[in-house]
Amino acid sequence: MVDINGKTRLIGLIGNPVEHTLSPVIHNGISKGLGVNSVYVPFKVESEGLADAVKGAYELNVLGMNVTVPHKNRVMESLLEIDEAAKQIGAVNTLVRMDGGYKGYNTDMLGLSRQIKEDGISLEGETVVILGAGGAAKAVVYMCLTEGAGKVYLLNRTFEKAEVIAKDMNTLQMGTVIVPMALEDYRQINEERLIVFQATSIGLAPHVEDVVLSDKEFYKKVKIGVDLIYNPANTRFMQLVTEAGGKAYNALKMLLYQGVIAYELWHDIHVPQDIVNDIYVELKRNVYPKDNIVLIGFMGSGKTTFGKALAEKQNMNFLDTDAFIEEQAGKPIAKIFEEDGEDYFRKLETEVLTRLRDTVTNTVFSTGGGMPLRTSNARLLKEIGRVYYLTAANQVIYERVKEDSNRPLLQCENPYERICMLMKERAPLYERAADVLVDTNSTDIEEVCGKIMEDYGTQHGNRVK
Repeated sequence: MVDINGKTRLIGLIGNPVEHTLSPVIHNGISKGLGVNSVYVPFKVESEGLADAVKGAYELNVLGMNVTVPHKNRVMESLLEIDEAAKQIGAVNTLVRMDGGYKGYNTDMLGLSRQIKEDGISLEGETVVILGAGGAAKAVVYMCLTEGAGKVYLLNRTFEKAEVIAKDMNTLQMGTVIVPMALEDYRQINEERLIVFQATSIGLAPHVEDVVLSDKEFYKKVKIGVDLIYNPANTRFMQLVTEAGGKAYNALKMLLYQGVIAYELWHDIHVPQDIVNDIYVELKRNVYPKDNIVLIGFMGSGKTTFGKALAEKQNMNFLDTDAFIEEQAGKPIAKIFEEDGEDYFRKLETEVLTRLRDTVTNTVFSTGGGMPLRTSNARLLKEIGRVYYLTAANQVIYERVKEDSNRPLLQCENPYERICMLMKERAPLYERAADVLVDTNSTDIEEVCGKIMEDYGTQHGNRVK
């Protein structure tokens, strides 16, 4: 978070409810990453006070705002201008300050478009099926028009709602045919290799077994399914798509990119992809939290010693990533370095972390000293759990490892000098990859483990045992 002062610009969110919004993770994260002096705050606004809230925000010099339910339609009455796409969709989710008031945009559609392109999905000439006929579905229809889809089937339990959207969008005459259809008539769709967007709230946690359409025969026609729900990570709709041989995606990246686009509109700035990727990790950590403890640091910092003690105290499993890699590779790390090189070993680390991320819980991870050096590995470690950087003085590390012949990087004429050089390079990368720094110059297990357990308990609802 930036230091708030007289030059800090305010951005925010209006809606009801707003207590569980993830938007501050996106916008305050971007501001921190870019060093921009702005702060993002959610505001709960009742429907009857919406017009006053927009007017008041302008008078208070608020730079811009997001708008969420239930205000995306009615807020349009309070705006100075409305972007053409937002007009056609009939909903605004972003207000950008201009002279005399705000201009409204819909970045939801733009965010979804950016997501599917990143995932390698093209709609041009394709047959698309949209499940649902609410505001989200209408935004998807408009995106299909702008992306050049060949035909769009709009399926809804209430046919009349789908019909209204189809008539409205077909008048735009953008070359795409919108066909409304009652949900129960889905068997009339004869095309194969469909791209399907699930645009209802059905299947949202905690109702994770619910699905708008359950017929497995339908899913045999689906090559790509995109669920606008992102919690759970793998909805029942997505499961049915993958079980039938298709590819499935949730819409967490849509949430990310609609926020990034809004931020760029407010600040007239480009957000680098590196920062976007970091924010995506933080979103996943918030939506899909893991209960693992991850220890990083230089060799000799105590990751194995303290990690095993922590696992025992917390009744958790213990996993040494180096030992795991050796088991998978069938040879010691020193041999991997000698025969395949360090770059190959780092790639191997990435492959292992990707597998462990989605399968391992309730575990203390002790990682190799070089694991967080690759940016991709550092992000994966944060997705796996809360990351603790165990720090120790160079001389302390040297005394702990000087007799160990199984350290490939220290097989040199002056190992202490090598430690100093490597630590100078690595310390900033360790710090960037960590959530918390823990001093391990002391060998007192109770003291070191106590520091980690205190923080871990705070982050996980005092889950210290």
